[in-house]
Amino acid sequence: MTELAQAIASAGKSLTRLEQRVANYILSRPEAVAIESSAEIAKKLNVSPMTVSRFFKKLGYESSSDAKTQIKVELYGPGASRIGHRFDDFSTARMSRDFGSDQQVALAGINHALKHRETERWRQVVQAVAESEGVFAVGFQTMHYLAAGLSMRLRYVRNNVVALDGSDGVYGEFFSSDATSKALIIIDTFRYGANGPRLAQAARDRGAEVIVFCDEFCEWANDITDKVIAFPSESYYFLGLPVGINFGLNILIQDVIAELGDRAKAHIDRFSVSQDLFSNFIE
Repeated sequence: MTELAQAIASAGKSLTRLEQRVANYILSRPEAVAIESSAEIAKKLNVSPMTVSRFFKKLGYESSSDAKTQIKVELYGPGASRIGHRFDDFSTARMSRDFGSDQQVALAGINHALKHRETERWRQVVQAVAESEGVFAVGFQTMHYLAAGLSMRLRYVRNNVVALDGSDGVYGEFFSSDATSKALIIIDTFRYGANGPRLAQAARDRGAEVIVFCDEFCEWANDITDKVIAFPSESYYFLGLPVGINFGLNILIQDVIAELGDRAKAHIDRFSVSQDLFSNFIE
């Protein structure tokens, strides 16, 4: 957020070591101010709630609550979706942060994916993608490329995988499918597409397994499905390609292949016939 990022940049060296820790966290994950309490931020950063309060007062806010209110206006107000506005935020924040944060952001996403992999929820997601008769994937906003890439790779190891793009306005491939069991994978990050929760609810009402890959600020998904795979926000980047979700989808593919076992091998063998006939590679 421009105002907050500029305030941090102006404060500069006046921030204490612990306050700078808070600043780095806010710059790498700005939505946290609007979503998390001072106590939650303090706990994550291993600082006192008083440190967080002093940090916001040093930036010119009356309190952390005042900062939260103003940031919500910037995030959700009429200008919040303008790409130029977000670019200003990015440019201002870039001048203030340590580029070592790139590594921290990437590792946080990867570590979350590996932790998800150890859960019963992940096992259920893998089973749903492997065993459902029809699998559908959709990515909203800039996440369409992830849904398309996931679908393309899954088609190498199983049938009836469709990437939904919504170009027909009604996601007709999903609702017209005769598959007796369906898994719908939704991929989205802040600020979320309006059709995400609508499609998820409609699919759930029709008995589909709904799986959501998202960032940590997605408030709607847990009300619809228990198969939510959430990752730390990567709003640190401008038009970024989310490392955590990318890696999570990558290991999902590997685990689905392992779940399918010999069935995946047989499908690949059949797939190879057409690959040999229509090879894109020159010998």
